[in-house]
Amino acid sequence: MNHMFDLQDFIFESNPGRQQLINYTARSNSEAYKIYVYRNHSFEMIEKTISAFLDYANLTIDFDYSDYDDSLTFFDLDLGSDLLIIWLDLSRYQSDFEVFIKERLAFLKSIYKKDILFCFYGGSISLCDPQITLYDISKWANVLGEKYQDLRLEKFSGTKMSMDLITTVSKDLGLNYLPSLLKPSIKCIVLDLDNTLYRGVLGEDGINNIELTKAHALLQERLAELAKSGFFICIASKNDQRDVNKLLSERKDFLINDTNITICKASWEPKAQAICDIAEKLNIGINSILFIDDNIGELISVQQAHPEIRTILAKENAEITLEILNNYPGLFKKGRTNEDSLRSLDSKANQVRQRIIDNTSKEDFIKQMNIELDFLVNPVNEIYRISELSNKTNQFIFNYRRYTTAEIEEIMNNNVIVAVSVKDKLSESGIVGVVILKNDLQNDWIDLDECFVSCRALGRGIDDIIVLGAISVGLKKLGKIKLHSKIAVGDRNLPAIQFFEKHLSQFKSPSVFHYLIPSEIVKTSIKE
Repeated sequence: MNHMFDLQDFIFESNPGRQQLINYTARSNSEAYKIYVYRNHSFEMIEKTISAFLDYANLTIDFDYSDYDDSLTFFDLDLGSDLLIIWLDLSRYQSDFEVFIKERLAFLKSIYKKDILFCFYGGSISLCDPQITLYDISKWANVLGEKYQDLRLEKFSGTKMSMDLITTVSKDLGLNYLPSLLKPSIKCIVLDLDNTLYRGVLGEDGINNIELTKAHALLQERLAELAKSGFFICIASKNDQRDVNKLLSERKDFLINDTNITICKASWEPKAQAICDIAEKLNIGINSILFIDDNIGELISVQQAHPEIRTILAKENAEITLEILNNYPGLFKKGRTNEDSLRSLDSKANQVRQRIIDNTSKEDFIKQMNIELDFLVNPVNEIYRISELSNKTNQFIFNYRRYTTAEIEEIMNNNVIVAVSVKDKLSESGIVGVVILKNDLQNDWIDLDECFVSCRALGRGIDDIIVLGAISVGLKKLGKIKLHSKIAVGDRNLPAIQFFEKHLSQFKSPSVFHYLIPSEIVKTSIKE
């Protein structure tokens, strides 16, 4: 476990140079992903210097390469790769290259259906496509100045990029972009308080004497931004709960406070238990939690209880903690959805919903909440959200299919996706459920390819309305009445298995599906 703390120091404090990065020996034993690099200049030095960053992200990657190809023929492309990187020096083209490149990318999309990372140097290009993530290397030009390129070494290195630029890009790709495109993102950041969120000890120094240094203020500012981006911000502190509540309400200079903290647990119980309680209340896995604490003993204790948790050892100099947070694998998002801004408030509302549920019947609860469901048929503007939800859901998911934006787009073109958006009198939840239906052209039934529902929507008593209602809407859209469904047994999808056995087990063999949405207790609309 201590290897990750040593690696944290190596990356963020020792500022390793090219040779140190080349000499680094990776220790991750995670399953390898395959990345194919289609290029017109050298990528090899990126691969040679990226191992430490991938190790910190717990990623193992096998890279494969095309020959240099300015014409972008895409011959011998590995269509089975997990990710495709287009690595282009745009200065090798004439000034009117943009139309040509967009035409070739359109062709590429017709044959490759997974995510594409388009990294370009020596020019600019504008493109908006959910399948293609743009990486403009020129963003480092002002940062590196005259160290940005090295034309003298081009004939030896195969690229105009300087070694300083190469190591900078390696770090950014290895810690931010590649993890975001290949692995599920973090959902929750759990914070210690003393000497992590500020300088000082609340129980000893008091509310007014703990110090919000400039670096700690910037750290809090970044955490507040992450809260707005949809990450849960929670507290696990060994302090008196009353003191912490008073701190968060009285220190007006704190940017982390009651408005953006989803759950605050302050007590003298082990932090491993506090984190377990937070995960249970948020209905998320501990493997989607990042825990930040300045006490290495606390971190190790939590890791021993929860080996799957991610951790940051906070530093006395909060500038270093901020640098780690800014580059922590799993926090980078290539886009924002409406649900990102709704998530924390909706989870707080869930705590109120649970208190109501505990004191009333399911039907009365649903009537009280004034629930509204929108069934969105093939909503092209929600492709990114649907893909994101498919890759984040672990508890209520039928077959563990993880869809890229390109795959979602293709399904919408040929079959039917029904997304379900929910709101009630307490909050708007946004899109929380999706069913994916594929037309079996050789037979008279529809295959339920996948179904997944956000953990935030579970336990409200409307799982059946969300899923069965969406299936009903989708079947009508496809013009068939028979359904065929199946479910895979995974480590954590017990809620989905139980639902399937109760409501859908009879459709293991194709059968007529019939469901009427209970319009007397929920308000619904269908949007195509």
